[in-house]
Amino acid sequence: MFAVTSDPERNRLYITLSGHLDGPERQAAIKALVAESAKLTEGFGVVTDISALHASNEEGFKDLLRVKATLKLRGAGPIIRVVGIPLSRIQFERITKAGGYHAEEAVSVEAADRRLDELQAGTRLPGPHG
Repeated sequence: MFAVTSDPERNRLYITLSGHLDGPERQAAIKALVAESAKLTEGFGVVTDISALHASNEEGFKDLLRVKATLKLRGAGPIIRVVGIPLSRIQFERITKAGGYHAEEAVSVEAADRRLDELQAGTRLPGPHG
């Protein structure tokens, strides 16, 4: 299951991924991500809730890498990830490292929103290596 929404007023993209995403569902999620991110301006914050997502196969991993590249090309700013399942967490850490960017972790979507509010208020996000 997936849900992708944007909040243009707050300049944020919300991505929720859960369960086991098959190829067609991943492709639909990518299309939704592209459409929703187009509603935002450069530097938009991203909240990715993967707290109920199961790890993906190699094809899924490659799709997720493409998603991260798309976000980067679209001008994504700070990324906050809500994690749960350890194996999915490890997989997303690999994607983050391969994509050359930094993502913080939060315990809930609400906590991620609060962190993005802090960042918008002027607190700097650590660079790609820390």
